[in-house]
Amino acid sequence: MKKSILGFEIEAHPVVFPVGAGLIVLFVALTALWPRRALMLFAAAKDLIAEHFSWLYVFSMTGFLIFALWFALGRFGRLRLGRDDEKPEFTRMSWFAMLFSAGMGIGMLFFGVAEPLFHAVAPPVGEAGTPEAARQALGITLFHWCLHPWALYAVVALGLAWFSFRRDLPLSFRSVLHPLLGRRIYGRIGDTVDILALLATLFGLATSLGLGAKQVNAGLSVVFGLPQGTAVQVVIILCITAAAVASLVSGLGAGIRRLSEINMGIAGTLCLLVFVMGPTLYLVRSIPANVAAYGQELVRRALWTGSGDEAGQQWLAGWTVFYWGWWIAWSPFVGMFIARISRGRTIREFVLGVLLVPSTVAILWMTVFGGAAIFLEGSPDEPGARTSREVLVSDPETGLPMTEGGGLIAFDAPGVASPTAIRVLNEDGLVSASQNTPVVFERGVLVEQNSGAPYAPVPEEIFTGRFQAEIRELTIGKYLTMPVLSASREYRQDTTATALFVLLQTYPLGWLMVILATMSVILFFVTSSDSASFVADMIASGGSPDPTLGTRLFWGILEGVLAAALLVAGGLTALQTGAIALGLPLVIIIVALCVGLVISLRQDSGID
Repeated sequence: MKKSILGFEIEAHPVVFPVGAGLIVLFVALTALWPRRALMLFAAAKDLIAEHFSWLYVFSMTGFLIFALWFALGRFGRLRLGRDDEKPEFTRMSWFAMLFSAGMGIGMLFFGVAEPLFHAVAPPVGEAGTPEAARQALGITLFHWCLHPWALYAVVALGLAWFSFRRDLPLSFRSVLHPLLGRRIYGRIGDTVDILALLATLFGLATSLGLGAKQVNAGLSVVFGLPQGTAVQVVIILCITAAAVASLVSGLGAGIRRLSEINMGIAGTLCLLVFVMGPTLYLVRSIPANVAAYGQELVRRALWTGSGDEAGQQWLAGWTVFYWGWWIAWSPFVGMFIARISRGRTIREFVLGVLLVPSTVAILWMTVFGGAAIFLEGSPDEPGARTSREVLVSDPETGLPMTEGGGLIAFDAPGVASPTAIRVLNEDGLVSASQNTPVVFERGVLVEQNSGAPYAPVPEEIFTGRFQAEIRELTIGKYLTMPVLSASREYRQDTTATALFVLLQTYPLGWLMVILATMSVILFFVTSSDSASFVADMIASGGSPDPTLGTRLFWGILEGVLAAALLVAGGLTALQTGAIALGLPLVIIIVALCVGLVISLRQDSGID
């Protein structure tokens, strides 16, 4: 379906486009109206998935890795994604840059310091602060960021590329089911599959935009003293969306490719500076040790479901299942984008490139940033290893933060972007300060004990002042895990978003590295946004590999509005959990993709 609206040509599938856009707008509206209800609903869904379907995520992700290696090393590796004589559209360097920038670049910047430190200071097994804990921390981190997620992306992208470039089917998720469903992919089943892929793409991106906005805000706060808060982050999202839209106008070969190459240069420079100015010898020695630790964790955790171990199941749900569900929900976007930029490559080159190049970068990146942070944590007497910060004082009985006057504060929903600070009393259980209503926390939301409804405070119960604090000398690990207050003492800092910048400030050229890191986050932000807009438009247009400018602009603007609206409404946590929930039906579709791909490869190649 093609139409011209306000001078822009619009190309859209008559079902996928309106239904997908309508569901997204409806979700934003409902989450904005009832953010605390949404948080409780999605927390319940997350718990349900972790309890009953964690095994499916774990087994399927390992299965996708086995499939990817089989495709690359087996008899089908010589087949080409396109005509037999077709050449790749992009050089290998441009291809690698776009792979990484559109994949998990922004996530690695966000978690590169935080995740290894979390595992080192609170290891799932063993004692914290030991060399073994450090090795295990990097091994677990690499398990989450190396082969498994990229194998998933490779399998999804391979299926999309094969059916589009060799079978001349639309570059759309429905096409991967053609060997199993035949012409029925053009009916309601195919529409449903594409709508699901569209929702997963946009929800996943909106959450990444929210995380990116937090980290950009943190970097600007360090460099220019800009306050951290929802209003600033909304402005950042709108500015980044404008830059992404400008990149979209330039097209895939110009805007996205050039920004990806520039960003890889900036990120590489930042990594090199930390490597040279940090504990270089320690990091060099860590690389083979971390690869070995990764190998151990790969064998140990590839099929581990924590069965019979309650603490292990909780850890699995909080880390591995979270990541696997997140990557699966993100796979329609990354898989389709990789497929679009990989035409003309052989299956062997394609799969090995997607598997090995980003995984190698992840090993180097996590070793440098995570290793440098762990080194400082284990060497508290190193220059700059400690930082003086004001830490929130909590009531020892309830664990709730205290005001300067000594009163207790309960945040109505700590998981939302801007929770309300409510004055409460501790009298045989929590009661509201003015209405004397018994209240409890249920799934992270403060609710009335009797009705279970989210508690609505009266104006005089809402606290807007300064919190009680004490100054402490913190290592970077303590900074990450302690309740650190802002300079104004009016809110708690997001230490996960700022951990990278705290590490960089310990180096002689820390100010320069903070600027480079902020620029890199911004560019990863832009490339992820315009890449996802491009993919969303391909899905919503019915599989067009070069969607029209009008619809590209529509999806690019809608993504920014979606992220900003959810950030204001406090829906990012609910959205993130929703994206994980979307991974559940996608697992079934990707398994069907693998079956259909094997059938098609055998038919087209004549290989049994």
